[in-house]
Amino acid sequence: MTLVELIVALSLGGLVLAVAAGSMLRQQRTVRWVDGLTSAELQLRPVLRLVADELEPLDPAAGDIAAGQASDTTLDLRAVVAVSLSCDSAAAVTLVPSTDSTPLLGGVARAPAVGDSVWLYRDSLGWRGHSVVSVTRLTTSCGVPTSPAGPTFTLGLGAPADVRAGTPVRVTRWERWVVYRAGDGKWHLGVRDWSAATSRYLPAQPVAGPFVRRTSDGQRTGFRYFDAFGTELVPDGANEASIARVRITTLSAAPSTRDSVRRDSAEAVLSRRGSF
Repeated sequence: MTLVELIVALSLGGLVLAVAAGSMLRQQRTVRWVDGLTSAELQLRPVLRLVADELEPLDPAAGDIAAGQASDTTLDLRAVVAVSLSCDSAAAVTLVPSTDSTPLLGGVARAPAVGDSVWLYRDSLGWRGHSVVSVTRLTTSCGVPTSPAGPTFTLGLGAPADVRAGTPVRVTRWERWVVYRAGDGKWHLGVRDWSAATSRYLPAQPVAGPFVRRTSDGQRTGFRYFDAFGTELVPDGANEASIARVRITTLSAAPSTRDSVRRDSAEAVLSRRGSF
């Protein structure tokens, strides 16, 4: 083999290796891109379902969405902590016990706490609210419906309930859903719980993310609001009672690229006054 032939062979070999290396790098980037979008999708679907489940029991006409606190990045709402029937009509409302032999009349998603609100359904008067000043966890029986003793909550109220036993009850707590920029500069969907002790919202706890906040064609991660006729609303502090549907949209991209953005959304149709 001559020197010229050796140089030509080495050059061709280097060219082949360069092409192969470039192909492998492109494949690796594609795999990371697909993995990123797949991970985002797996993360988002249960989260979007969770947000929708939080919104659907709300009655904006009863003030379940705070006036002046609904925008594309913020949504203040009364999260439902528990729903049940009352066992008594005194100043303390005892919820129906939940036992294996008693069909669930709603349920307790989170333990009621001091500072929560108790809403009692008063027929034509709709829901009437009371503040919770004490919470006792005990085992008791209840005649509505007839059942053996079981674990339940007794909620001390700030004023007499003045309702009959068997009254529909729901317990709510203020919380704030936010689309916010974290300390790393990335956008997340999070929730801020209300603290009765400090009378303010606690720092945001991330639920999902990171997301792309906005794309060049105008799409954005956040909340949108619609009335009963499907017309989009811009909440202004006076029209929140007209909100009938809320849409949460998220835009996600693989960590290494923003060239392709995946759009996911979920919608919640809100309840009407007097629904339970």
